[in-house]
Amino acid sequence: MNLDILSNIEITNVFTELVRWVFVFLAAYILIRAIKSLLKVKNPAEVWAYMNLKTFKTDENGNAVDAEEMSVPITHWESVIGRAKSCDISVADMTLSRNHGILMRDTKGKWTYRDLGSKNGTYLNEEKIGSGRSARKTKGTGQMSPAVKVEYGDVIRTGLTEMTLFPISLEEKNNNIAMRRSDTQLMSIGPSLAALTLFQLLTMFQLGISLGAEYLPQIFISIGGLMVIMWIYVAVMRKIGNVSFELESIAFFLSTLSLAVVGSSAPQSMIKQFISAALGIAIMIIMCMILRKLERAKALRWIMLVGAALLLLANLAFGTFSYGAKNWIAIGGFSFQPSELVKIVFIWLGAATLDELFEKKNLWIFMLFSAYCFGCLGLMGDFGTAIIFFVTFLIISFLRSGDFSKLILMVGVAAAGGFMILRFKPYIANRFASWGHVWDAAVVDAAGFQQSRTMSAAASGGLVGVGAGEGWLQDVPAANTDMVFGMLIEEWGLIIAVLAVLSIVTLSLFAYKSIFAGRSTYYTIAACGAMSMFIFQTVLNVFGCVDLLPFTGVTFPFVSNGGTSMMVSWGLLAFLKAADTREKASIAVKAGEKI
Repeated sequence: MNLDILSNIEITNVFTELVRWVFVFLAAYILIRAIKSLLKVKNPAEVWAYMNLKTFKTDENGNAVDAEEMSVPITHWESVIGRAKSCDISVADMTLSRNHGILMRDTKGKWTYRDLGSKNGTYLNEEKIGSGRSARKTKGTGQMSPAVKVEYGDVIRTGLTEMTLFPISLEEKNNNIAMRRSDTQLMSIGPSLAALTLFQLLTMFQLGISLGAEYLPQIFISIGGLMVIMWIYVAVMRKIGNVSFELESIAFFLSTLSLAVVGSSAPQSMIKQFISAALGIAIMIIMCMILRKLERAKALRWIMLVGAALLLLANLAFGTFSYGAKNWIAIGGFSFQPSELVKIVFIWLGAATLDELFEKKNLWIFMLFSAYCFGCLGLMGDFGTAIIFFVTFLIISFLRSGDFSKLILMVGVAAAGGFMILRFKPYIANRFASWGHVWDAAVVDAAGFQQSRTMSAAASGGLVGVGAGEGWLQDVPAANTDMVFGMLIEEWGLIIAVLAVLSIVTLSLFAYKSIFAGRSTYYTIAACGAMSMFIFQTVLNVFGCVDLLPFTGVTFPFVSNGGTSMMVSWGLLAFLKAADTREKASIAVKAGEKI
């Protein structure tokens, strides 16, 4: 009998030893394919119409004697017209204001024009639609002239310039569609899906060996369920014409790691984490469908704002403390973090179309909502999430205004507020006090205990890890949440942990590249807002684990244990997909959509 037991142990050890390298090769194959495809993305430029510009010259008596004529392609739904070089349609006419007006297209293909309070006003087919007098009255309040409908062939006169909007020809339309398709290079999902499925199957077997028969139902329901959802999702998306899955393949892989981490540290919670991932995928799909219609997305912002404000109030009134922060609400046996859900609303409200960027009231609403969020997070003691919100606020504010001086002032005010928090929140000050020398405070219940244990466990993991479920860091508090990067290295190895980080970085680079081909500033600002949350949250988690930054207690997107965090990570992915303009690549852009 003893020999049989010894033989089984040897077989188990051999399987674990071999499968660790298989995991590394599969992970590298899955993630490198997705990362390579996303980094090679060339979002094609889309021409929506042409603007014919005729700028007159005047003689010494002020009479028009000659005209320079040119045709400018309109490559965005929203274009600023003015004499500034930064304008989308820059006109060499000194009688125009620097930012004179905005030409906009909606999702139905209808065009409108708004005067931005210009000095000399604007005429549409010789009818005044924005005068210098009315502009001077409203300029101080940030109000603009109402938007007016523009048809093809209409003449917009501004100063000494006449602008006529023309549609693209049928031949150009077909050429543009052909060019968009030729520029679009999509990763074939078949090989990646097969590799990810094998990775998930091996993960189930490895956890089954490590945890024993007691937890087999949780293991197979959670990881097997995610596998089934993954295949169904790909099949349905391909059926409706969407065949690009780089973003989703990364998210599915990281979600698989999350289930494995939870299985190692809290196997009784695996099914809950799987349900959260399934709900997150559903949230992403619903958000993409809403974001497909820009007007609908904008209309929902105010409902979401009210809901987010009430959630934060409920958190302050009924929240429970965990690790020094009052950021959880428990209802029966279910608990969630309202501040995580508010991340989606924060970006949804912060994003704006080009005309809204010139209205001061929209900026004030966003700033007041941001201040409300910062205040609530401060009262909760959720310092890590407050930092993430603030960095996202700075990025969105810069994209909305382009003003560095205001950002510097905001950073100064935030620094003063941070010192006040450190003064009145001693446990946060203790975290900063241990920064850089956690080994001096590595005893139990001391500030450096978690980080020192995390680095020790990570060192034992090596390149390929000790195997899923075979590590000891799982016994340290918050190992599967705030310290999850250490668990990744210990059980899965440095290679897979680094690839996971590179995946998040790639998502962020993809969002940055989408700016240059974005149809609307709403989509590009939203994508960059989601990017800032992904990348900064990952930086705080990873660098906090290894003592390169103060430990702030934030999660690793998609990977950390936590249902709310998982759902929100999938929800934030929707903003990146909405900014993707490649043919057959985005749920938010209809497959085969014509110009």
